[in-house]
Amino acid sequence: MDINKAIKILELLASGHSPATGEMINDESVLNERDVIRALQIAIDHLKTGGAEIRVDIEFPEDDIKNVFQLYKENEENPSVNSLVGFFLGTRKYINQNIVTNKLYGKFKNIYTKGQLLDYFTRYLLENRNEIDTKNFNNYRTVDFFQKEKFNKLSKEAINQLKDKINELGILKTENLSESVISSRKYHPRAYEHWSEKELELLAKAIKYTNDLDLLSECFQRGKGSIESCGQKIIHKSAISE
Repeated sequence: MDINKAIKILELLASGHSPATGEMINDESVLNERDVIRALQIAIDHLKTGGAEIRVDIEFPEDDIKNVFQLYKENEENPSVNSLVGFFLGTRKYINQNIVTNKLYGKFKNIYTKGQLLDYFTRYLLENRNEIDTKNFNNYRTVDFFQKEKFNKLSKEAINQLKDKINELGILKTENLSESVISSRKYHPRAYEHWSEKELELLAKAIKYTNDLDLLSECFQRGKGSIESCGQKIIHKSAISE
């Protein structure tokens, strides 16, 4: 294995993705522990710089951080160290287009390394943990709909109709795909495709009849993690509006 391939694998692991499929790694995985992420990033930076010392001084506008925290809160995203680093470097993929189209997304790409920002935000979140109100972040993660006993009330005909409607949506993201996306689409043809309003509407209807992630993954041609996350947000938003 050459260094470039090793770097790509480590970068996927550090960003919380499987190198084999590109899917998000389970939150409980040891790979999501802060020290593990930092160790991976040190290895990545070391390989990229050939062992050269990396500068750690950072000048970061406080208003930028506050604005991103507000953006996260409005869109129910979790302000973790890893997600903040991915946001400011423009490397983290978000389902919600309100986030990736924000003017701050990718602002510090090619200015700071992942390692520098990991150190910075690790310190920042620790030093400001008493001032940061996180109670409204990622409340949707508490939705246990998909962890309950599996059920399916969709008939075979309904399943086939759902599959046909998904196929009718087509796939828009087909050019300049990364290796991880290409690899993921071998198993899930719609992986990393933006969730359109129509597709979300279909998912909202489907989860009224089933919580079977294997079945939903087959119908929507996406990974179970992506479907579960979108389904949780739909249910959480519905519960708030009731």
